[in-house]
Amino acid sequence: AEPPLTDKNSPLSVVLFGIDMVRAINKWSRKRGENVSCRVGVHHGTVLGGIVGNVNHRYHLFGELTTILEVLEATAPEGKVQVSQACKLVVEQQMQDEGVQAHVALFEERAGDQLVTSKGEIHEYEEVKGRIF
Repeated sequence: AEPPLTDKNSPLSVVLFGIDMVRAINKWSRKRGENVSCRVGVHHGTVLGGIVGNVNHRYHLFGELTTILEVLEATAPEGKVQVSQACKLVVEQQMQDEGVQAHVALFEERAGDQLVTSKGEIHEYEEVKGRIF
C-alpha cells in the first residue's frame, strides 16, 4: 500500500498551496486584464470518503469537516486563505516541530461578529468551531 497522503500533504503544505493558488490567480488575472480572484478555506480534522452511486460512480466526502470547509471557503475574503482554529493550531505545531520560521505562515484573527458570504448569507463562528484566521 502507498503511504498516506498526509505524509506528503501536511497541514502547512496545504496552507502554503492555498496561498500560492491565490497568488497564481492574481497574477493570471492581472496579466490578462481580467477581474478574477479566488477564496480558499482550509480546515483540519477527520473526514469519511467513499464511492457512491450504482450507475454513475463518484467519490464523495462526508462529515462535519466538509460543512466547515464550505463555510470557510464561502466566507473567506476575496483573494485570501482563511483557516479554522483547528488548522491554525496544527500548522503552528508543525512549524514549531520542524523549526519553520514564523513568517512562513502568519495568522491574523478574523474581525467581526459574524461571517458573511459574497451572496450575503450569514454564518456564525460556532459553525466553524471557533474563531478563524
